[in-house]
Amino acid sequence: MLLKSIKIENIRSYLSQSLDFSSGSTLLSGDIGSGKSTILLAIEFALFGVRRKSLSGSSLLRHGAKQGSVELGFKLGEQEIVIKRFLKRGAKDIKQDAGYIIKNGVKKEGTPVELKSDIIDMLGYPRDMVSKSRDLVYRYTVYTPQEEMKQILFEDKEVRLDTLRKVFNIDKYKRIRNNCDIYLKDLRGDINLLSGKIADIEIKNKQKQQYILQIDDVKNKINGLEPKILEIKDKIKIDREFISRVEADIKVFEDFKKELHVKEVELKNILDSRVKNKREVEELQISVEKLKKEISIQVQENVLEIIKAKENQVPELENRLKEFTRIISQSELIINQSNATKQKILTLDECPTCQQSVLEEHKNKIKEVEDNKIGKAEADVKIGKEQESIINKQLTMIKKELEELRKKESEIKIIQLKKENLNEKLKRVELLTENTEEIKQKVGKINVEKMALSKKIQEIGDIDKEYNELRLSLDKLNNEEKQFEIQKAELIKEQKTISEIVIRLDDELKEKIKDKEELEKKKELKRWLEELFVKLISTMEKHVMAQIHTEFSELFQKWFSVLIEDENISVRLDDEFTAIIEQNGYETAVENLSGGEKTAVALSYRLSLNKVINDVISNIKTKDLIILDEPTDGFSTEQLDKIRDVLEELDMKQVIMVSHENKIESFVDNVIRLNKNEHISGII
Repeated sequence: MLLKSIKIENIRSYLSQSLDFSSGSTLLSGDIGSGKSTILLAIEFALFGVRRKSLSGSSLLRHGAKQGSVELGFKLGEQEIVIKRFLKRGAKDIKQDAGYIIKNGVKKEGTPVELKSDIIDMLGYPRDMVSKSRDLVYRYTVYTPQEEMKQILFEDKEVRLDTLRKVFNIDKYKRIRNNCDIYLKDLRGDINLLSGKIADIEIKNKQKQQYILQIDDVKNKINGLEPKILEIKDKIKIDREFISRVEADIKVFEDFKKELHVKEVELKNILDSRVKNKREVEELQISVEKLKKEISIQVQENVLEIIKAKENQVPELENRLKEFTRIISQSELIINQSNATKQKILTLDECPTCQQSVLEEHKNKIKEVEDNKIGKAEADVKIGKEQESIINKQLTMIKKELEELRKKESEIKIIQLKKENLNEKLKRVELLTENTEEIKQKVGKINVEKMALSKKIQEIGDIDKEYNELRLSLDKLNNEEKQFEIQKAELIKEQKTISEIVIRLDDELKEKIKDKEELEKKKELKRWLEELFVKLISTMEKHVMAQIHTEFSELFQKWFSVLIEDENISVRLDDEFTAIIEQNGYETAVENLSGGEKTAVALSYRLSLNKVINDVISNIKTKDLIILDEPTDGFSTEQLDKIRDVLEELDMKQVIMVSHENKIESFVDNVIRLNKNEHISGII
């Protein structure tokens, strides 16, 4: 992997800046705080995105900016690749937006996680780095902030070993051991549980055998009851057949009794009918005599014609009355109009039409005319009222006559109805007389039938007593059968219950046998894990770590000797990869060294770790690139000269170094000078 270019927008102290990287060694030069480390962080962000603790969005996006981006171009073998990521300020926090990768001119957009996954695949890094918060392989092969390198030297040995296991991708051995411990814990629990489950297997077997014996005993009891039940059933069958015959006789007896009762009821009804008929005949004869007398009354038969003639006179008189009423009204109107005209003329002095004076002569003339009209009209009113009075009297007399005639008409209709009623009663008397004779004959016949039924009932005898005795005997047999059946049912139920217990015990025993077999397997697995597998994993890890340790320690000593040419001080690694310092023949802690010596130890550890990782993880594609961040912190002038030897010894295609030491500019192939002016970084 070789870096080609980077474009930065609103990242930390940069507004907008582009840089090109060349092969060989390149120095990012500038004063402290000029923005050198920002370039390195931007490269890491472009490749892997933000990480909550070590490389957060809030630490990258420029203060006040709503959006920022980094576009990184690099070469991977023969492939030209560009990746671009975006940061966006939200209401509460800063988040990554979707970005893209351009590979050989083909653009592919993706989410931050998808971009990281694609980059990890391209670089040949372990796939499990996708879900991890730190890109350890990149941090310890390509770019390690100097403070982090010192941290790994000073932190607890267990933390350091865990970090190295993760870097070399051999932490799987520890995970396997830890998982084995967890699994063994669960396995021991399973073994204890299974041991508890099969502890009573012998007791369950004995219980099963005892229940089987109980089932045999119950079966024998059931077999002993069967003959008794069959014997009683035979007796019940015989008694029921005999009772059936008796019940048939009883049915005949009851039928005779019912028939006799029916005859008695029939006889009673007939006698009641005869009495009723006699009473009705007497009542009818009285009614007939009465009707004959009423019908003998003579009624005028031409009443209807007279009524019709009278009714025809009424409309004629009413029309005449209306005519005289009209004449009276018209005459009274004329009288009123003439009186009004006279009143108006007599009081008028001037004509309203011609405006001339009205003379007395003219008034008298008009008065005479109107008086004539009034006289004639009054005569008509008098004649009309006289005729009106005469006609009203005639109408009143005719209506009164009609009322009397209609009463006579009603009487005629009543007499006709009575005649019809008389004929019906005479017919009814005749019918009842005939019915009485029939009743006499039926009474005789029913009495004969009653005597015959009474004789048959006496012949059957006292059958109820015999039937009751048979029923008592049958009930007793039924009770005995019921008791035996109850005993048998209880025994069958007991047999079923015990059989279910045996089945349940059998199922439990089968499960316990399976548990026993499973217990043996788990015990064997536990022995294999404890005695073989865990030890094998530990041995494998130690073997791998030993190989790494040997190469790591040799490289550590080599790089330290390049940086520090002092025979009185030497370094080595112990079994836990802790740096051991020997000075003047005595071991001393790293903390006791000078600043430059500490930096030399950290840089030696860093370069050694880089080489070992590249050798162990053979398929990673970042072996041609290393980034050194302030590797000379605290170095003397003589120690700075050693950086030239380091660069020659590294023999890498691309080395990017960050330093504020001007002397190093003479050691590198390219120099990029950075400066910050009014809080904005840029290239000089």
